[in-house]
Amino acid sequence: MSLACLRFDDYHQSIEHGQWVDVLERHRNRGLRGLVAVVPAYHGERLSADVVEFLHDLREDGWELAQHGYRHEDVGEGRGGVLYDERSEFAGLSYEEQERRIGAGRDVLESHGIKPTTFVPPWHEYDRTTLRALVEHGFECVNEGRWPIPRTVEQITLVPTHVPAVTPYMLGAGVVTLVRHPHLDEEPMKAAEAVRGYEDQVRTPSEIVQWWCSTNPFHH
Repeated sequence: MSLACLRFDDYHQSIEHGQWVDVLERHRNRGLRGLVAVVPAYHGERLSADVVEFLHDLREDGWELAQHGYRHEDVGEGRGGVLYDERSEFAGLSYEEQERRIGAGRDVLESHGIKPTTFVPPWHEYDRTTLRALVEHGFECVNEGRWPIPRTVEQITLVPTHVPAVTPYMLGAGVVTLVRHPHLDEEPMKAAEAVRGYEDQVRTPSEIVQWWCSTNPFHH
């Protein structure tokens, strides 16, 4: 079975809010749901009231809200190479610093009534220390990885993202997450077009975790 997640990265108080509302409303009008990766304190600024209101509206409509780092700062060490980035907010930092950042970001979101179970690392980069710190703060899922199926590491489930140009119909079985940035994309409906005809196979990452752990209990 092939399942797909639609993910929208870098939502924070400084992006073009109207553009995000327009793009996500177009997805909702097609009956699609996805995950919004929210930066709790982008460059140290808290989320604004209109941003928080929109997030709650999405959640009530079945969308998932994830924590996307803390301040989205390039202070760690990315892996680089063909599939990864040189930048990271977490990888390479001490456990204490990673735990502090994750906890501070979660505190911000919880102060707005948002309690995420999924974490999205900025620039797709993290390490095993990140996973241990996430478990400490109650996270169940990291929506990141280059594998065809989920896997459980350090007591947290990793839900795959995509290798560029891979779309759901190219997979006989497995999971693919299509990542978009509505404030940057020249083709904001590209992911929606990729899942056309496969709408019944679209899930949020937390739903993927529930499915994976129920069908593979030895991984949980």
